[in-house]
Amino acid sequence: MIQQGILELIRKGESENIEFKENFDKKTIETAVAFANTKGGIVLIGFADKGKIKGIQIGKETMNDWTNQISQSTEPRIIPEIEHSEIEGKSVVIIRIKEFPIKPVSIRGRCFRRVGSSNRIMTPQEIAEQHIHSIGTSWDSFTAEDRTLDDIDLKKVEK
Repeated sequence: MIQQGILELIRKGESENIEFKENFDKKTIETAVAFANTKGGIVLIGFADKGKIKGIQIGKETMNDWTNQISQSTEPRIIPEIEHSEIEGKSVVIIRIKEFPIKPVSIRGRCFRRVGSSNRIMTPQEIAEQHIHSIGTSWDSFTAEDRTLDDIDLKKVEK
């Protein structure tokens, strides 16, 4: 991503699909999960909350390590796109997360979704609804095992 593109993201600020992080940590992985469960997004590492460029020290294997941490701690596995760049002489990292087709994605059994500029833990009902929706079905398609057609109240149906 060219510097101009990063600067444009910074100007937009944190949102439903942009997150600033000073360092890579477990909250970064939670954000990756939240992005995968919504519409995807970009995590910018080396930035303060308001988009101030702080920079970050990275070694030769840092980005591979971060990719592995995200992939190995998520279920199903997220494979992020990670890129290094320099802005105003400071090292920054861009992590792109695509929306995952089969949801929800979890980290250590916990599912998150992105709401505005924050991550929220999903309730069991949200998890079930998101899974049903992601596989292209609805609750209506499931049969009520313990019921028959005789259980339908036709007067209620007519009403």
